Amino acid sequence: MNIKDKALAFAINAHMGQVRKSEPDKPMIMHPINAGNILEEYGFDDNVIAACYLHDVVEDTPYTIDDIRLEFGDDVASLVWGNTEPDKSLSWEERKKHTISSIKNLPIRNKAIVCADKISNLEDLYLIMGKNGTRDFSCFKRGEEQQRWYYTSVYESLVEGGYKNFPLFTRYKDILDKAFYSDKDVLKDSIFGNDLDYYYKLKKLDFYKKELIKLKSLCKLSSPYVVEFSGTPRTGKTSTINNLYDFFRKGGFNVNIVEEFTTSKYYKEIFRDKFNGISRGNFNIKIVDEIFKQLLNVKFSDSDIVLIDRSLNDRQIWNYWCYCDGAIDDATYNRLKDKYLTLSQKMIDCLVMTYASSDVSLKRDYINGLALENRNFLNIKNIDRFNSSLNDLKDLFEASVDCYLPINTDDLSVRETGVIACDHIVKSMRKKYINEFKSNNGMVE
Repeated sequence: MNIKDKALAFAINAHMGQVRKSEPDKPMIMHPINAGNILEEYGFDDNVIAACYLHDVVEDTPYTIDDIRLEFGDDVASLVWGNTEPDKSLSWEERKKHTISSIKNLPIRNKAIVCADKISNLEDLYLIMGKNGTRDFSCFKRGEEQQRWYYTSVYESLVEGGYKNFPLFTRYKDILDKAFYSDKDVLKDSIFGNDLDYYYKLKKLDFYKKELIKLKSLCKLSSPYVVEFSGTPRTGKTSTINNLYDFFRKGGFNVNIVEEFTTSKYYKEIFRDKFNGISRGNFNIKIVDEIFKQLLNVKFSDSDIVLIDRSLNDRQIWNYWCYCDGAIDDATYNRLKDKYLTLSQKMIDCLVMTYASSDVSLKRDYINGLALENRNFLNIKNIDRFNSSLNDLKDLFEASVDCYLPINTDDLSVRETGVIACDHIVKSMRKKYINEFKSNNGMVE
């Protein structure tokens, strides 16, 4: 085991059970790992990175600097000690003044650890404020003014000795300005001046996306995050899928869209004819088998996020219709229902079900199209039946995924529907990243 891996394992064990004060659902160890990753990004040596993993151990756990020296040697111990407050009995102000003063004359390797620690903290603070839409410092020992003084003074001590243009310290200055001074916002007035409410909703989503990017750097999911979209026709489902694809792709995520199987060229030209003449119930089973093959392909792909237009849970609706119409018996229906439920629990993380009343759906269809002829499927009877099925199967949908989101779009625009869906998805993804991090590091409760 090299010194970085050894230090990481030591730090994980030392901080076991500790959580971030600002976000208690996150393990404390996420912060030292993130700070160490920052130093690795800027090319620092293994001892510096190892010391960064360990930089909070002496302050926040029973281990002493002598324990660090015994395990990792004098160099790592010296680097850890340079980022450790020696006397915790002093007041916050006294301890911070001591830190500010001592940083000025530290070697660059020690300064780098201090800087990465502060960058990680400030980036987290900036994200929290952005997600919440407020500047709340209640979880800290001192308020905004004192925090601004401390982080600014640390920066001034770090650049002492001609380090102002050092890339790592430039990054510090950038996040310091964003968190406490001026965060330039060129879009607010030039693009969204007459629609600020919508803009602020998008800003919150953007901060959640930035947090997901940070979580992804700490822990890549073992399989893609899969979202199934289903629901009543003309409720903005396809537009929402496309907007979410654009949202995540522009954030650097690898996103895959799986189109609706029953509208595909293969289904219309080959599949439907291949199974022509079999019963409705058996035909639905054949469709599910094909959909499951699609899921297997994407579930084991290198995608970060998969967006599926109608999948297993949509077929539960058709399975239910076959049962209600007498096309399948009780035993067959229950067997298939349980089978699809189990598959969904394994393969799909989130189900977004958009719906609208028959009047609204029909109006949207006619207004957005050109033809005035009657629709074969999109009619009041089928839409009402679809919506009734969503209510009948509510408990089934809730059991089939970790995150079930029904959205009544009667009074919502497409973009409002997208905001609601995106808000739930990013929060659900955040939870999954944190849980996977805990699982990978032996923190499962």
